[in-house]
Amino acid sequence: MKPNLQDFIAERAEYLAVMYLTRRNDLVIERMKSADYGFDILVTILRDNLPTGRVFGVEVKAKDTAISNLKDISQSITQKTTEYLQNVPFPLCLFLLTMEDDQGYYKWLNHVIADSSQVSLQWHSLDENGIRQIVDDVNAWYNAKSNFAA
Repeated sequence: MKPNLQDFIAERAEYLAVMYLTRRNDLVIERMKSADYGFDILVTILRDNLPTGRVFGVEVKAKDTAISNLKDISQSITQKTTEYLQNVPFPLCLFLLTMEDDQGYYKWLNHVIADSSQVSLQWHSLDENGIRQIVDDVNAWYNAKSNFAA
């Protein structure tokens, strides 16, 4: 089957997502076969260059045009997929990457922020601060989970 433009855009978005994530040296990125796992990237957090067992997933979506206002971002994932991905047993982000200007945005799909009982539906800029916030949120989630189990 001949690949179409949307396939190329989707692949480019995944590479761009990997580029954003690899700006940090404490993350190990593994591209998944989304047909097998339902999400595109599995990220492991390192401490002192060793895996911590703390992971999060990333579902990557692409938009071919730039976004002028975060409030204008439409839901780019189907409800059926969202329901499936909410059952993933670790935090899961949705990255939306624009091909026109290489900008990125993220929101949580199934992650419960430590001080909230609901999934954050708000979009955030995917930049150095955004990646730091994602890692901080994931660590807070695992800390809360281990405190709950203790």
